[in-house]
Order: sequence, then structure tokens, then C-alpha cells
Amino acid sequence: MPTAYVMIACDYGQEEQVLEELKTIGRVKEAHSTEGHYDIVAEVESNSTNEINETVSEKIRPIHGVRSTLILVAQC
Repeated sequence: MPTAYVMIACDYGQEEQVLEELKTIGRVKEAHSTEGHYDIVAEVESNSTNEINETVSEKIRPIHGVRSTLILVAQC
């Protein structure tokens, strides 16, 4: 099962709202606040890398307060 780590940059002050909304997305297994260029890292599991891309494009990026994302696909 493919796993990806999605680095998420948020608009200032939107981090907690984005984090709570991420936790409602079925394919998001974990989500944590971070320090640095990205504000949140989310672990996404799916049946294919296409589904991971769809999850990021259709579920994560539209969340109010998400400024940008970076997908890191884990090679196991």
C-alpha cells in the first residue's frame, strides 16, 4: 500500500483549523504540526499513487488556509 508524506504550508493563523480538517479525511492516517517552512506533515495511505494524488488535489489543497503542498512518496 503506497504511503506519502504531504508537507503543507498554511496561511498565518490557519494551522489548527487545517490540522483538524485533515483529521477528517479517510486516507490521512496521521497529521502533525511542524516548525519551519512547512506547518503540517500528513501521512496519507492509499491503494495507488494516483489515489494519493487525488486525495491531495481534491481533499487537501481545497482546505481553506492551505497555501501549498509537497508530496513525498515513501519507497518501501
